[in-house]
Formats: sequence, structure tokens, C-alpha cells
Amino acid sequence: MTTKIKTKSAIIIALFLIIFSHLNVLAIEEEEKPILLETPSPYSKEALRGIIEKDYNLNSPSGMFQDQLKLRFEKGPIKEIGSQVSLQGNFSQTFSDDSNFKYNPSLINIGFKGKFRSEKEGFNTLFDVTPLHDNFFHRAVLDAWIETNRIPNNTLMFGTSRPNVGVEGGQSPYTLPFINRTQTARNFGNIRKTGIRLKGDYKYLDYDIGGYSSDTWYSEFFPGVESDLWVGVKPFSKHKEKLGNLNIGGGIAAGNRNSTDFLVTSAAISYNYKKFWLRTEFQNADGSNGASGLTDKKRMGYNVTLGYHLTKKLETLIRFDDFDPDKNIGHNNQKEYSVGVNYYILGQCARLILNYVFCQNQAKPDSHKLIVGTQFLF
Repeated sequence: MTTKIKTKSAIIIALFLIIFSHLNVLAIEEEEKPILLETPSPYSKEALRGIIEKDYNLNSPSGMFQDQLKLRFEKGPIKEIGSQVSLQGNFSQTFSDDSNFKYNPSLINIGFKGKFRSEKEGFNTLFDVTPLHDNFFHRAVLDAWIETNRIPNNTLMFGTSRPNVGVEGGQSPYTLPFINRTQTARNFGNIRKTGIRLKGDYKYLDYDIGGYSSDTWYSEFFPGVESDLWVGVKPFSKHKEKLGNLNIGGGIAAGNRNSTDFLVTSAAISYNYKKFWLRTEFQNADGSNGASGLTDKKRMGYNVTLGYHLTKKLETLIRFDDFDPDKNIGHNNQKEYSVGVNYYILGQCARLILNYVFCQNQAKPDSHKLIVGTQFLF
């Protein structure tokens, strides 16, 4: 009962913040604050029809009301501010234990994104108000950065963000193919760090370079330095409509935290062709500083994911994922065999998810898991 009350409270608070932000701006006197331009109502017939009929980009984490929930100003340093509420939840059952088949609110995020008057600079904030996760106050702030796009094809960021430690380790949770990340992404990546970051995107090349404090989730003040680098080559860019979209990438995440050194090396291949896509990734760690915590263990893993769109809305998936949690210990590999179905009602904004995972463990009993998930981005 307590969990349900907390979940409902978090959703009410999120909606209250959005409504309050609109009312607050409207209440400001015109001569004292920037003037608010008229924006179309998100509840008008035209707006609702546009949302339903829109051709959504499945690689975009934007919400269904991204245009309607923007505040636009005629004057002042800020040109516009947009808000978004993101909800994920799932029914899950692991057949090797006695857990109940119940709905878990796995993710409740509130985000605010805006542009300054120059249009070359912007800011992004994202807050986690999920009531069930550990270290709630340490992890409440997920993203908090300002950025500039004054260098063509480049974005320079200052603040807290999710670094690219591998492809899926740096991917938004709203665009993941499966509910759970791969084992290497769950251990080596999927973390927030504070620092300076430069992202470049050219026709045949993209890169992501960052220098950070090795602190994670605001738990310590500058316990060391971390450097992350990711480079991807796109050889089919000139003929991708004919040959498909191929990206061959690799990177490192290296640093020191409280006298513990760590180094993660990664290599990945991503390929998309019409309705078919593939991604395979290999990562090796001599110590790591990711979501599973700081460790000096030598670990390694690789995975292959295949996807096929039967229709624009219906996608089928299959994945093989092999992970060695400690290379100094023999016969302890963990293998996951996953199959899944995604039904995109409104792209990523309204999505139904069905995953089945068979976990084959050399050091402990095998298990089966069934997950039925939902995702809504407002």
C-alpha cells in the first residue's frame, strides 16, 4: 500500500510541477518579466490529431507533448523551456523464486530542456522521482548541463550527464530495445558523471570525448579523474539508402578513484537496413567505475542483438549476452538468452513491451524471467 501511495504521489507532483510552471509564467506582469507567446493547446482537436498521426522517430526520446509543453518568450535571456514526464513500469516474474507477479514503477523522470536567446546555447535537466530505488537523494539529479553549438557539427557540454561507456551503456533508457540493458552496460556503464564533454557528428565520423570527476551520483567530491573517449566510423554514409547504415566504433573509459585505477575498453558494430537492425558489442574491464560500483575486478562480456520490424508499430527482438564477472575465477560465466516484442503505439511515447529472459549461470541455478512493460513519454 505504501509503495502505491508513493508512486501516485510522485506522478501527482510531476503533473503539478508542469501545471504550476505554466500558471506561474502567466501570472508574471508583462513589464517585469519576458512576455509569453501564445502556444497551441495540447488538448485541442488539431493537436491530438497531430500526435496520433505523427510518424515518430524511434531513436528520439522526446515526449508526445514536446511542442505543446514549451514556454516561449519574446524577451529575456531564455527563448524557450520545454518539460517532459517519463514513466516506465513492468510486471515481472522470475520463475526460480517465489516473487509475486506485480507492477513495478521502475522509472519516473521529470525533465526540463531549454534554449537561450542566442539559439546556440541551451540547457538540460532531468530528475529521478522514482520512489523505489536506493540512494534516492543522491540519484535525484540525473542530468544537469549547459551546452553550446557554436562549433559546427559539435556540441560542447558542461555539467552532469551519462557518458558513452559502450553503446548501450550510454543509451537513453527510453530508446532501449529491451527493458534491461546488456550485462556489460549494467556493470560498466549506465552512470552519471560531472565534467566537460565534446560530441561531434560528421558524415563519416562521430565522437564523444569527456573529462570528468570519477565521482558517481554526487556521492563524493572529486575522488579522482576519469577520461572517456568514443569514436565511430560510418563508411556507408554516402550510400546508406542503398547499403544501409553501418557504424563501427570503439572507446575507452579510464581513470582513478580513491587510489583504485580502472580501464574499460569497448568495440561495437551497429547496422540498420530497412526493417532489419543488428548491434554487437564487446567490452573488457581491468577495473571499472560503472553502475555496479567501483571495482578492481577483471571482467569481460559480449552481446549480439537482432531486431526486425514486422510493421511500423511491431518489432521483434532476439539477444545473446555472455558475461564473465571475474576472470580470475573459472566457470562462473553468466549467459542471458532474450527474446522480445515491442509495440509502438505512438513511437517511444506510448510503447508496450514483452521480454522473456533465460539466464544460464555456471556458478548458480538457472532462471527464467518474464517481463511485461509499459512506457509513456509526455
